[in-house]
Amino acid sequence: MSMFEQKAPILLYAIDIVNGHLIKEGDESYRWVLVTSNSEKIYKIRLNGTIIDKYHSASDGTKKSFTTLTLDDGTATVRVKAWEDTAEFLNGFIIGNDIDVIGKPRASDDEVYVLPEIVMLIEDSNKELYLRAKKIKRYTKNNLIISKEVEDSPDHNQEQKEKIWGLIADSEEGLELEEIMKTTKLDKATVESIIHDLLNDGDIYEPSALKFKKI
Repeated sequence: MSMFEQKAPILLYAIDIVNGHLIKEGDESYRWVLVTSNSEKIYKIRLNGTIIDKYHSASDGTKKSFTTLTLDDGTATVRVKAWEDTAEFLNGFIIGNDIDVIGKPRASDDEVYVLPEIVMLIEDSNKELYLRAKKIKRYTKNNLIISKEVEDSPDHNQEQKEKIWGLIADSEEGLELEEIMKTTKLDKATVESIIHDLLNDGDIYEPSALKFKKI
């Protein structure tokens, strides 16, 4: 029996995984914990994204089988790595698949990756929207910031924020996230970050999942 309390998986953006770092919790019996740029301690990760790269090495009697999937969620790319039976299971997925992963944080040569426990194919776009909405709500509720590899200039960020705010304010029925992305031609991570700020500032609200209206 494990001496550690089991932790629920926490939904994260890929950028907060790759920008985080691991610490060891415990002495003789220990576990690895991901510390994000928001200073959250994450014991188990939940991540969804699109497979953009894949590598598989079969077992040949002298080495274990190994599979790595590279996932892109619009904020960054992160790798999911597995060995032996789990590697064979991962090898069943293909580039272009959208997947939902639950696993533990691990690191190798300064690269933070996910060691999977559960991997599910996302076949219904509504599930992807549901997970995206849950992430936005979690980050907003806890006043979390989506970290970035390269910070935009303040003026550029403000210009984007005003553009999105103006679109939402001009819409009587409110706008869905996909509509905002299509109109502004901004990437998903940027739009979600700005939406997070507008929700946190009390400028907009979310009457239904991933739909936003002016207060």
